[in-house]
Amino acid sequence: MPADGPNEPKAQRETDRSGDALARVIRRSRLSLGLESFTRAFWPFFSLLALAWAAFAFGLAEVLARGQVTVVAGVVGLVLLGLLGLGVRRFRWPSAAAARERLDATLPGRPLASLRDVPALGADDPAAQSVWAAHLARMRAVAARARPIVPDLRLSRFDPWALRLGALVAVIAALFFAPDRRVESVVAALGSAGDPVAASGPSFEGWAEPPTYTGRPTLYLSEVAGGAPVAVPQGTRITLRAYGEGGSFGLTEGVSSSPAALVEAAPGIQSAEFEVTKSGSVSLSDGRRPLGEWSFAMEPDAAPSIRLTGGGLERAPGGETRLAYAASDDHGVTAAHAEISLDLSRVDRVYGLAAVPDARPPLATDLPLPMSGGTTDLAETLVEDFSKSPFAGMPVTVRLTAEDAVGQTGESPAVETILPMRAFYDPLAAALVEQRRDLLWSSTNARRVVQVLRAVTYLPEGIFESPRTYLVVRTAIRRLNAADADGSVAQVRDEVAEALWKAAVEIEGGRLGDAKERLAKAKERLEQALEDGASDEEIARLMDELREATRDYMQQMARDAIERGDQQQAQTPPGQTMTQDQIQQLMDRIQELSDQGRKAEAQQLLDMLQQMLDNMQMMMGQGQGQPGQEGEGQQSMQGLADALREQQGLADDSFQQLQRQFGQNRPGQQGQGQPGQGQPGQGGDESRSLAERQEALRGLMEELQRNLPGGSSDATRQALEDAERSMGEARDGLRDGDIAGALDRQADAIDNLHEGVRQMGDDMRRAGRDPSEGEGEQGQSAGESSAENGRDPLGRPIGSRGGIGTGQNMLPEADSAGRARQLLDEIRRRSGDMQRPEVELDYLRRLLDMF
Repeated sequence: MPADGPNEPKAQRETDRSGDALARVIRRSRLSLGLESFTRAFWPFFSLLALAWAAFAFGLAEVLARGQVTVVAGVVGLVLLGLLGLGVRRFRWPSAAAARERLDATLPGRPLASLRDVPALGADDPAAQSVWAAHLARMRAVAARARPIVPDLRLSRFDPWALRLGALVAVIAALFFAPDRRVESVVAALGSAGDPVAASGPSFEGWAEPPTYTGRPTLYLSEVAGGAPVAVPQGTRITLRAYGEGGSFGLTEGVSSSPAALVEAAPGIQSAEFEVTKSGSVSLSDGRRPLGEWSFAMEPDAAPSIRLTGGGLERAPGGETRLAYAASDDHGVTAAHAEISLDLSRVDRVYGLAAVPDARPPLATDLPLPMSGGTTDLAETLVEDFSKSPFAGMPVTVRLTAEDAVGQTGESPAVETILPMRAFYDPLAAALVEQRRDLLWSSTNARRVVQVLRAVTYLPEGIFESPRTYLVVRTAIRRLNAADADGSVAQVRDEVAEALWKAAVEIEGGRLGDAKERLAKAKERLEQALEDGASDEEIARLMDELREATRDYMQQMARDAIERGDQQQAQTPPGQTMTQDQIQQLMDRIQELSDQGRKAEAQQLLDMLQQMLDNMQMMMGQGQGQPGQEGEGQQSMQGLADALREQQGLADDSFQQLQRQFGQNRPGQQGQGQPGQGQPGQGGDESRSLAERQEALRGLMEELQRNLPGGSSDATRQALEDAERSMGEARDGLRDGDIAGALDRQADAIDNLHEGVRQMGDDMRRAGRDPSEGEGEQGQSAGESSAENGRDPLGRPIGSRGGIGTGQNMLPEADSAGRARQLLDEIRRRSGDMQRPEVELDYLRRLLDMF
């Protein structure tokens, strides 16, 4: 423990002399302690000073009257003086001893206090002195590592409400966001009436703000030199504000529709707002002298203009309407519209158009505007399909309208033209579209449309290539006839018109499975387009269609050659072949002649192309095994065997897909099954793949039906038609996700194929041919036996076990097909007799729907 005595000052002086560095640390520590004391003593003063400065910086002096500003300033000043005095009393400059004590507390072992100690015992003992000297050396080493203390400026225990932080935020906000020269306004507010600052007189500010849609910047009137007129758009809003206590301000303006006047917005502030509606001048004065005078020249807002460009309404290759237009406005077009109305005076009132038309509003559509960029001058093109409109293909009047931001409109002159529509080259499709037009023209045409459609569908053989389109038209006839009977044509008119349109589009587009029929269709369309003088774009589109159909046709012939074997190529006369490149060159020449307007020469080359393709088909048909129908029968039997095998495999795959779906829907079964099965998102893809396979197989059935031998019975043809229909229904079920229903239709297709194989075997036996000859394993896979003489090893006739047939003729000798046709014609005749009872007519209609 330290001892008192005369040796203490001497020890202290020795410690101070040996520690100059330590003395510097102690001085810096005293400064830190002084800063702590200053902060704790004067933080209330500086916080209030910051708040007062921020308040006046944000315009407190402008809001309060002069007397109020004086009171607030006096109160704040007194409080600041009190806080300043309180801070002076609280502030204490720290002594060296206090700094040494604070510094010593930060060091291990308190070395500064140890260095000032003297030993109480052992002053004459050399060993004790040696130990004490070692202790002092160790403490000096620890003291040499001393660093100045860091001031503790935390005030949270002195300011629990964090008032200092609020003052800091106010100061920062004022520095960044307070308007300029607001603090100087305090001096003016506190100055006396005779002060030169107050005697400088009133002030003002003003600006002219153009309408937003013009895109022009705001104009500050203090920056506008007087004299020359200032051009401003119509609708510009002018704002003037005058500042001054008791000032007598005067405003004179001649630019608005009614004179504006200054009104008091706040004590010492008068304001006026008015809109520029004409050219004129504006002046502001304080009663003694003018404060500002300006002259404005108003720029009127012009109405927009719009017009058709190019050839008016043009027809695109796909039947769409192209409407090119140009529009302009001084500040930009905001909307544009087109109105297409029927020009009844120019309609050729014949046939179905002779009736009084039903009232229909004009076609109205919005015209496209640019997505980016200005709209003061624009040129755009509308592409819209009006083919389904009742006005399609008829004379119409087109009017365009443009609108600007203030609601002004501009209208183009009326243009008389023909509303484009989709071209239908197929006569049957064109007839359906014409009847649809007559029905939409007037509801009174319903009975006439029914009669014409019945005539079109009276003998569908050779006219309707697709049974589905025939059924669609027949359904439309039945619905329209019933609606005409009960007077509800208007309710079903649009639905019937839509059905006729879909049937016409399907007939025109063609769902032809045979490449030769597609080629003939494409050639017929191109010939019709050349004869009608179609546009170059239409000719180019039809040429592309012809190229694609020709390519498919040649690929089909190549597949047929491969199936017949190499002997086919050996029998083809040399020099009589045509390559794909040569055909492509010929079609390019056809299109070139068409582009040059040489339609007749293009037609001759088109006929030449058809003749070459026909010759190629005849050459490909030479040397085909056995002549006559025997080879055709063997090929048909082979095709049926392949189709049956493919259909059975497709049914197995569909059943597996149904099992996977059932496993996914069962609770607790997720994740089971084979890898890659039952995963989310795969079911729909697999169903679509199955549907595509089913559609390909259905197309094969169509080809097999077309290639049946001429001696095939009606029972064989009916079995194949039933198989094709079941395949189509199975395809639709797979596309819709109804796999269970699709399996039922696939089972029906398999049964129909078995029946077709059996009936075809009977046909071949009646013709004296063995249906199993030449089929080998392929024929056996379809259920045929290879036993000789039509009997199995047990001696039973083939067919008694469900084979391909028996040796007996199970069909009557009469012409069953002719008899069925006569019955169907008689049913149609009776169903058209409206004098028969309704019950009988309904029964006849149901019979027609079945067939």
